[in-house]
Amino acid sequence: MEKQVSFNLLTEKLIRVQNYEGRIINCSLPDIYSLLAADKVLDFPALQSHQRHAWHSFLAQLAVIAMHKSSLQEELIDSSEWEQILRNLTSEYSEDQPWCLVVEAVQTPAFMQCPIPDRDLKFTPKFTPDDLDILVKSKNHDVKQSIALNNFPEDWVFALVSLQTMAGFLGRGNYGIARMNGGFSARPCLGLAPVEGGIGAELFFDIERMTDKRDELLESYPDYFQDSNGIALVWLVPWNGKDQIDLRQLDPYFIEICRRVRLVKQNGEISAIATGSGKQRIAAKEAKGNVGDFWTPVKIKDGKALSVSTGGFNYRLLVDLILQHKKFRLPNSMHVKGKSSDRWRLIARSIAGGKGKTEGYHERKNITLSNPSVSALFRPEESDLLAEIAELQIKEIDEIIYALKRSVAIVASGGKDYNELVKDDPAYTYAPPYLKRLEIFADSCFFSYLENRFLAPNDSSKESYRKEFVRLLIQKAVTLLDEANESVPCTSIYRRRSQAKSISEFWRYLRRTNGIFNNQPEIFSYKERANA
Repeated sequence: MEKQVSFNLLTEKLIRVQNYEGRIINCSLPDIYSLLAADKVLDFPALQSHQRHAWHSFLAQLAVIAMHKSSLQEELIDSSEWEQILRNLTSEYSEDQPWCLVVEAVQTPAFMQCPIPDRDLKFTPKFTPDDLDILVKSKNHDVKQSIALNNFPEDWVFALVSLQTMAGFLGRGNYGIARMNGGFSARPCLGLAPVEGGIGAELFFDIERMTDKRDELLESYPDYFQDSNGIALVWLVPWNGKDQIDLRQLDPYFIEICRRVRLVKQNGEISAIATGSGKQRIAAKEAKGNVGDFWTPVKIKDGKALSVSTGGFNYRLLVDLILQHKKFRLPNSMHVKGKSSDRWRLIARSIAGGKGKTEGYHERKNITLSNPSVSALFRPEESDLLAEIAELQIKEIDEIIYALKRSVAIVASGGKDYNELVKDDPAYTYAPPYLKRLEIFADSCFFSYLENRFLAPNDSSKESYRKEFVRLLIQKAVTLLDEANESVPCTSIYRRRSQAKSISEFWRYLRRTNGIFNNQPEIFSYKERANA
């Protein structure tokens, strides 16, 4: 006979953790907090990349909620203390049901699974954790579904957290979360973490800031949330599929759920059953995702939460997010407390939402910024200077990209003069792969040169960095143009002519009288070296 309550996250070591020595350790949820507090966690081996923000935000929100209820101001280290404050959140449940993956009585909460009052519902079976998860592609490309047949309890933990805190609208009866701009969007993450720490340092840095910003968050959203006794763990509240929870009933760091699912166990194996709902769990449609999420940028113009497109977090979007303060309001995760780190890592994560599917996962954490640069983000004059330099760099990139586009089109045309090419000439269709590679290269060095130009001690140094940035871009563009001259289809008798004309056009366009590089010696000094 199967147990009525199984897989208790507070007491059973269900989740694997890899430490910095490479050892794999089986941990309970309190154990995980204890190890993270000591920054001894390198990785969660079963955690998929698109689940990282869901798991990180869940751990951060849960810790802040538990510490607030227990009136704790400082983080805990001991696992038993973490177990106690987590159990305090659900003290009315003698068997820790809200922390168990499987609870036979569906009228009782289980981990990230709300009580379902009506047992006579039609449930759809979900046999693997990835059946529950949120990455859905029209052709099932990104993460294949229904393949995790040899799964473990931790796979279900991560899938539940991912689904319940990140999912968008997926057809009738499958509504999305409150922390996104509409059902076809996704919940984004933008934040800063200390460079010298691991994922534990990142987590507890966020926990500290979230605790510090709690009162400010309540003041910023006076029509939402409760200062005390608000619903914090939404999965504890019964849901008949029709009732909604108002934002005014919630704790500011509430952990939400958006689907009615239950895990079941048969012959020792876990599977899931799911049923639809008539309405979104939290009545937040009018908020458009602007509900004070710690990691979510908000558009100034219309008050909507950020939606990330298929382009991901390229330098153009990141400049808008962190420097264009008339476009976006930075989330609290971008504020740093004092000078607790010499350098900061910019962390950006999101799934690109789509209609009835997702458009891929995007993550970026290869950009680091110094304390002066981070501090400048919140000082209007310095931030404006950073934005001015960034805009100039974008113009420089655009100028070189357009020169390359014209030149590749000339190659494809067989060496026509540029003014002979019409706007929609088929010759232009050969340029995008080369332009994309140039964009990627520009992206890889954009922020390092932005910071160098901003922090340079004098005008001479600033100009030196500017020249170096432009030279690198031109060198890459010339290399790509050489490749195009060899690879782009062209009638053989015109090949030599097209090569000569494309190179000539590239330099002519960059040195034209009304161009931004007119009379700038770095362009021509590179040309001379290239022709040597």
